[in-house]
Amino acid sequence: MPTDEIPGFDKQSMARLVMDLYGIEGEISPLVSYEDQNALVKTPGAKYVLKIANKKWSQAFVQAQTDVLEYLRINAPGLTFPGVIRTRDGNTITRVEGFAVRLLTYLEGELLTNMPRTPELYQDVGRFLGQFSKAMQNFPADSVEGSDPLWKLDNVMACKAYLDDVADAHLRDQFERLYAYYEKNILPGLPRLRKAVIHSDANEQNFLIDPLEPTKISGLIDFGEMQYGSQVNDLAITLAYGLMGENDVAMASAKIIEGYEREFKLEKEEREILFYLMAMRLVTTITMSCHNAKLQPDNKYLLVTQKPARVLLRQLEEGKYIL
Repeated sequence: MPTDEIPGFDKQSMARLVMDLYGIEGEISPLVSYEDQNALVKTPGAKYVLKIANKKWSQAFVQAQTDVLEYLRINAPGLTFPGVIRTRDGNTITRVEGFAVRLLTYLEGELLTNMPRTPELYQDVGRFLGQFSKAMQNFPADSVEGSDPLWKLDNVMACKAYLDDVADAHLRDQFERLYAYYEKNILPGLPRLRKAVIHSDANEQNFLIDPLEPTKISGLIDFGEMQYGSQVNDLAITLAYGLMGENDVAMASAKIIEGYEREFKLEKEEREILFYLMAMRLVTTITMSCHNAKLQPDNKYLLVTQKPARVLLRQLEEGKYIL
C-alpha cells in the first residue's frame, strides 16, 4: 500500500486537529489500527476517539459509516453505539491533507473476549445483534461495498483462488468439499435472502460489556467492515468468531440464535444455511491467514491465530451441523 495513503499524524498534530475542529482540548493516546489512525482523546469530563481514515477508502464509504451511526442513534435508541461529534462548523467529516477526519464518543466497557462466557451472556449477544438487524432493515442504502471484497461473505467464492496456500492437504480437501456444497446449494439462493447494510464484524473484540452487568452486552463498536449484503451474514459471522474456544458449541449457538430470533426472526432459508455460512467464514479466516503467512513467512503469529478456527470447524463437522 502506498505510504502516502496511510495517515501518520503525530500526537501534537492530532491535539491541534481536535482543538481547531472541535474546540476540545485533551490528552492524546494512540490506539491500535492497521491501516487507519485512531487515538483516544481524554478530557477531564469525557473521552472521544479521533479517527483518521486511510485514503484508500472512498468518501462514500466513510460517509456511510457516519450515516449509520446517526441513523442508529434515532432508530435503535435501546442500543449503544459510538456517537458522532460535529465540528464547530457542524460537519461530521472534515478533509485534512486529503484524509477524512472524524470524532466519535468513546464507549466504556470490557471487551467480550475478556469476559467469562455464560448461557445468559450468549443469549444477550443474540438479543443485541437481533435488535441491530431489525433496526438496519430500513437503513436507506444499497451500495456500501465494505473494506475488502475477500471478506465479504456473499463473495466467499473469491477466496477459493487462495486454497493452494493452505498447506494441510486434509484441510484443503475439506474446504474443497465445503466450496462444492456452497456453490451447488447456497450460492443460487443468495439473491432471495434479505439484504441490508450489515456490521459484518460483530465479534468478541467489538462487543462491549459493563463489568457491573456481566451478562449484558453494553455496546458495539468498529463499523469499518460494514457492507451491504445478506442480513443473515451478521449472525453467521458472530457465531463463527463467538464460538471459537467454546467446548459446548450446542449450548452457545442455541443461546445466541434464540436471543437473536426473539428480536428478529430468521426466515426458513436463512435458518437452513446458517451453519454453512458460519463455516464459510471460518474457511475464509483460515485460508487468508495461510495466504498472508505465505506473504510474511517470518510472522508465525498468523498461523497460530487460525488454530481456534480449525478446532471450531471440526466441532461443526463432529456435531453434524455441516456435512
